[in-house]
Amino acid sequence: MESGESVFQLALKEANEQLSQVDVEYDVLNSKLKDVTDKKTILLSTRLALQIQVGEVAPPEPLSFAQAISARSKNHFKGMGMAAAARKHLAEVGHAQTHAQVLEALLKGNFKTQSKHPSGSLRTAMQKRPDWFRWVKRPADRGRWELVEWPIHDENPMAPPTAAAPSLALVQ
Repeated sequence: MESGESVFQLALKEANEQLSQVDVEYDVLNSKLKDVTDKKTILLSTRLALQIQVGEVAPPEPLSFAQAISARSKNHFKGMGMAAAARKHLAEVGHAQTHAQVLEALLKGNFKTQSKHPSGSLRTAMQKRPDWFRWVKRPADRGRWELVEWPIHDENPMAPPTAAAPSLALVQ
């Protein structure tokens, strides 16, 4: 009888070892999947920005702040997360906006939050998504939110004019 119990104990020990190996493999594959997904998101946004720069894709038509808000339905952001709603708003407007403008648009689009300080919550949500948003502060400006896939515009009027950059050649 003792040999029968020891066989079951050995089988249980083997099953536990295999289960722990499967758990480790699962964690490794999950981290690889997350890395690949993040890389794909960055590459897609980079590709879109490059297509806009090259001229293959036209940049979105910018809407005025009033046009963007008036064209929305009453429940435009209902049920969305804060960062997703901000991304949707900026994509529809098509140009950078101040923090106050983004917050006002979300609240007018029926975005619901339980936060006592929605401005701080929005800032935190957007800062947690550097793959979606960037904060751009130019001279004499308080700063604006932009989408990462938009091309970066250097609008520094104080900078001296530069000569045309030499073209790059492929070295073989």
